[in-house]
Amino acid sequence: MRNCIKVASRLILLMVLGSLAPLLAAEPSAKARTTDLIERASLPLYGKTVLFTAPRNYAGRLGQLLIERGARPVWMPTIYIEPVPDYKVFDEVLRERDKYDWIAFTSRNGIEAYLNRLEALGLGANDVRQLKSAAIGNDARLLEQAGITPALVPVAPSPIGIVEELKRRGITSGTVLVPAPDVIGMEEPAVVPDFIRDLEAIGLKTKRVPAYVTARETQGLERGTQMLRNGKIDMIAFTSRGEIDSLLAHLGGDGAVLNQKTVVACFGPITSEGARLRKIRVDVVARDYSRFEGFVAAMEDWYRTRP
Repeated sequence: MRNCIKVASRLILLMVLGSLAPLLAAEPSAKARTTDLIERASLPLYGKTVLFTAPRNYAGRLGQLLIERGARPVWMPTIYIEPVPDYKVFDEVLRERDKYDWIAFTSRNGIEAYLNRLEALGLGANDVRQLKSAAIGNDARLLEQAGITPALVPVAPSPIGIVEELKRRGITSGTVLVPAPDVIGMEEPAVVPDFIRDLEAIGLKTKRVPAYVTARETQGLERGTQMLRNGKIDMIAFTSRGEIDSLLAHLGGDGAVLNQKTVVACFGPITSEGARLRKIRVDVVARDYSRFEGFVAAMEDWYRTRP
């Protein structure tokens, strides 16, 4: 019975004025608070309708945290992420991995694609031990779980943090593999191009390889956008620039609806800069943007300081 309850508790159905999407929640960590007996006054997000635009592979974790903190989440993914149709290029560089010194990841998606291709090619952690890896924040745990110890995890959990740490270590030569998205149907956010430019600026050579597809979602957005237009959303939470651009495209380029009474929350400085460049007022920026717990805590702090 206990196991049945545990399995059932992982199924989240986000419903606000109708079903928007079923999500499978991530398994709670061993350190997570497990009690549900929390008074409403201790939950600043209690009863707040929070629309979040993260893609499927991130949405479960964020949605679960919002529910645990009393929010009423609305999941409206504005981008989707999936494997590239052909991994010929990625596989080729992995077979010729001795030509490269580093592999640097700007996202969890790149790490997952890397580990998937290693498995497909019959390669393990020992086969890539000479290829030093750099990863950001909690994403590094994926490598560790596969038996790969990252050589660099910057204090600042961002691509520029990787560059700054390489500079601090005096690493200004060598070749870096950069697993990156193949962006379809939308303008590529500046994150990866800027990262490659910054690596090359300190003397490193780079090799960008397509690791996954990022594309604009065009279906299933009507209900969420109607709720935005009708003032039914208390807060909107963005986890990437691509999500912002895709939503604006769906709104016909008009972000005025986001500058009314809806609180705008961004997962870290890169996302918030993208919002501001698009003339969107930003109210909440996570200080701890290495994990979603920090993002939700920032949302709570915003409401905690207001009557």
